[in-house]
This record gives sequence, C-alpha cells and structure tokens, in this order.
Amino acid sequence: MKRVWILAVTPALIFVTGVAAAQSAIPWDGLYLGASLGGENTNVCNGAILTGMSIDPAAATFTRCSSGGFVGGLQFGENIQIKRLVLGIGADVVFAQAKDDNSTRTFTGAEPPPGIYTLSGKLSPKDFAIIGGRIGYGGSVLFPYVRAGAVVSGSQSSTLSYTPTGTMAPIASFGGGKNFNSSGWAAGTGAEIGLNGAWSISGEYLHMSLRRGSSATTTCAGAATACSAFGGVSLDTTHNSFTANIIRIGVNYWFNYWDKP
Repeated sequence: MKRVWILAVTPALIFVTGVAAAQSAIPWDGLYLGASLGGENTNVCNGAILTGMSIDPAAATFTRCSSGGFVGGLQFGENIQIKRLVLGIGADVVFAQAKDDNSTRTFTGAEPPPGIYTLSGKLSPKDFAIIGGRIGYGGSVLFPYVRAGAVVSGSQSSTLSYTPTGTMAPIASFGGGKNFNSSGWAAGTGAEIGLNGAWSISGEYLHMSLRRGSSATTTCAGAATACSAFGGVSLDTTHNSFTANIIRIGVNYWFNYWDKP
C-alpha cells in the first residue's frame, strides 16, 4: 500500500517541482493574452405602465426581470512586478448571453384598443468591455489579486408593441427608452496559477454595475391610422440600475514570461 501511495504522489511532486523551477524571480511580469468562460447572475427589474383613456393602471402594468446567463471573452494586459508586488493594467472584451425579456398583456375591452400588448427588450448588455488595473502578490506559482475598472457597454432599449385581435403582426408601438446606462464600473478578486510553460489558469469573481437608464414617457409610433386609436395614451417607463455577479475561469499565455533566466 505504501509503495502504491509513493507511486501516485511522485508524479505530482515532479510536476510541482518543474513548475517552480520554470519560474523566474519575477514570474508575473510581462504581457499576457487569454480567454475566459463563466456565468453571470444579474439583478435588474424594469417596469412600465400604459396610461390614458380609462385604462386601469393595475391591469396595464408591465414588469420584466433578468436572471443572467453565460459569459465568455478575451483579456489582455501587462504587469509590472517589483519584488512580490504586482501592478497591472488590462482590458477584457466580454460577450454575454443577453436574452429578450418580455411581458405581455391581452385586452378585450374598448379601452385600450383590444389586442396583445408586449413589452420586450434586453435587460442585460450583449457585450461589454472592462478597462482597469489590478494589484496583487506575486508568488512563485500563485498570484492572488484584486482589480477594479470602468465598464463600457452597448445600450439596449425596450419597446411596447401592439398587435390587434385577429392579426399576427404589430401595427403600432411605444418606445420604452434605454434599459440601462452604457457605462459603469466593475470590481472583484481572483487568482492565477502558473503552469509549467508559458501558460496560467485563473479563477475570478467580479461585481459589475451599470447605472439605470432614464425614465421615459412616450406616445404611439406608427402609421397615423393605427395611432389614432391611442390619442391621449402614453407609456410611462421606469428603469432600475443593472448589477451582475460574474464568476469565470480563464487561461492566459504570457509572452517571454516563464522562461526568463
């Protein structure tokens, strides 16, 4: 039994020894490029109310919430290591699984005009970039760090569409405005482990926040004949701030990094 245990542990010890031997005195200094994959848990709900005529606000309230999805992307940057202190700056380009979040109401009375009303649009950014710095402890193999930076994303808007009873296509709509601001911040912590060669693997947690979009009050948009039935009707939309918790793993390649003399 003892011999089996020794045979099982020896390869692991050889691997760890090889990893340590491959590192330079400043192993976390240099340029890197990599990719990551993970998931995000979002926290955002937006609401809208169709008002005017004799519409009951309780029956004409639309609420949508987002729960998140998968994220993946690329990261690149450069570190400067001074003894055990590592200072870095970098950028991440992240692609997210942003789904259309819909809320539907069906009206059969005279006001508003009978039909299906659907408020739709993405409550999460489809893609975004994180630009900022990080600081950490440069161990021989392990590099724990904290990071913070600015977030820039593409904007997403919502729309309330009206489809008359007995038809398949919408004939009128109300704009709901931008669901969130296109800029914000992100901060978090992570760690990288150097492998035997020019590669490292990482695990990271980030909290991201985008400010809320402006509240909007809009009237009917579409053909004059379609919108004539919505005289005095408006859509009042309220947007909340967007926040997300992101957990991901990554792989980085370090240029002329691990093989320094």
